[in-house]
Amino acid sequence: MNRRRFLSFLFAVCAAAIAWPVDALAGETEKVAPQQTWARLRFRADRSDDDDWNVHPNADLNLIEVINRNTTLNVEPKWYVADVAKLEEMVQHPFLFMHAELPPMFSDAERANLREYLLRGGFLFAEDCVNGKGRTSGWPNYGDVFFRRMSAELPRIVPEAKFELLSNSHPVFHNVFGFRDGMPRMQGRSSGLWALTLNGRVLALLSPCDIHCGWANGDQWFHPGAAAIALRMGVNIYVFAMTQGE
Repeated sequence: MNRRRFLSFLFAVCAAAIAWPVDALAGETEKVAPQQTWARLRFRADRSDDDDWNVHPNADLNLIEVINRNTTLNVEPKWYVADVAKLEEMVQHPFLFMHAELPPMFSDAERANLREYLLRGGFLFAEDCVNGKGRTSGWPNYGDVFFRRMSAELPRIVPEAKFELLSNSHPVFHNVFGFRDGMPRMQGRSSGLWALTLNGRVLALLSPCDIHCGWANGDQWFHPGAAAIALRMGVNIYVFAMTQGE
């Protein structure tokens, strides 16, 4: 994983990366940082589901475009897959996105891989989805089951870390774009943004708010302007993940 080398390049351009106004979604920036990758975490969910992890991949590409147009960060305009069962795939990417509606079913070996990835310097953003799989699979009270399972899994994976709800004053809500009211909510039963923190570094963020669907088609699925709100929060999360402490 080349996160340390990435951050050494990025240090000099962080101020530019976090200085854009709220209406800068159409901007263009000169790229100084080395190109990085975006990857989805592949995992098996409840009832042997091996498909819930890859819903709406176009949304990832939409966010990558907005990151590249509004910051000096340089993200390759494609998405990769890193299987949780293969640490060698995971450590190729400094940032992993994990998204589903059904609860993940990790083996002990997969938990060990996630722990190793996070402790080596990797970052995980995990988010609950509402895509209908919970209903069709017969899950009782299926809303937010991914979020509830991950709320239990993250402290289990890194038990020495602190897992807590972030306040609205946290820097993740105030770097590129400003969110006075904290995490915007697209859908789902819960709200807020939770962090897994160890020795002052956030290892992972977990959300039940489904901003990913906002990246995909927010204006049509939710309300006019939802896509821009969700994309801006996605930019904030990525910039925070890649620059925290610098």
